[in-house]
Amino acid sequence: MRSPLLLLLKLSAAAAAGTAALLSFRRLLRSQLISSLRLDIRDSLNCLASAADSGAAGATPPSILITGFRSHGKSSLVNTLLRALSAESGPFLLRAETAPPGATPATLERHVIRADVAGEREGDEAAEVEIVDGTALPETEGKASRADVQASLMGPNGGGVECVVVVVRCGAPPKERQSSVRRLGDVAAVVRERGLHLVVVLTQKKALKTTKQAEDLRREVAFRARTDCVYFIENYTAANAINVRRPVVIKNDFEAHLTALTIIRQCIEFVKMYRSHSLRKANVLIPATKSALVKEQ
Repeated sequence: MRSPLLLLLKLSAAAAAGTAALLSFRRLLRSQLISSLRLDIRDSLNCLASAADSGAAGATPPSILITGFRSHGKSSLVNTLLRALSAESGPFLLRAETAPPGATPATLERHVIRADVAGEREGDEAAEVEIVDGTALPETEGKASRADVQASLMGPNGGGVECVVVVVRCGAPPKERQSSVRRLGDVAAVVRERGLHLVVVLTQKKALKTTKQAEDLRREVAFRARTDCVYFIENYTAANAINVRRPVVIKNDFEAHLTALTIIRQCIEFVKMYRSHSLRKANVLIPATKSALVKEQ
């Protein structure tokens, strides 16, 4: 008769092997999902580039403006998006300069960063996204600040961006967060006046303790900004993994990568719509201009 202890050890070993196999399978599925989404982004960018053959300005990479209120995680989101796009691992590298909450904003003027999307197959053609790290939005409320909002969004040269992402921090004090949410209406109005689409990203999602808090916040943000494109994300930041002995090494998070790539994919779709509308509008205006010139002659 076999020893009960030996049988128990065999059962424990089998359970451990089964658990390890399930975890490995889940890790593989997640990796395949991220790779598939990154490949979808590359295919979408190639479709935009091929539009150049038909006379559209599709050869230029889509330009996505990341903006938000001070200390709400705008530049941290830029770094998170770039890490996900480049399939980077290991030490945390900053492409956009960040500062601790409450400090003077690190971004005093907008910076344009060309991000290469990592290829999933050998020999993949280069694909780029233009991420614009904008200056902080004005925090004062009222109609008098509308021009300031427009200047922050579009920049001194009139802009050139094709989609706007606005960042709001979930972990802000309640009054500050409510003020930022109320300001989304003004921001959305300026964005839509330019014919652009808006995406809202809520950072520091772990600050929300319950699902009801997240649902209520998302509902209010969607109502104020008049958009259903609202995403929650926990940014990668150097402050989350401080180590005095060696450079900060960040472990890639599946949810952060998935959300970041989904945001980029949605922005590319909005850029497609914006370019298509702009081209259609130009095609309508050109014949009308020619007709007016003929009548004058």
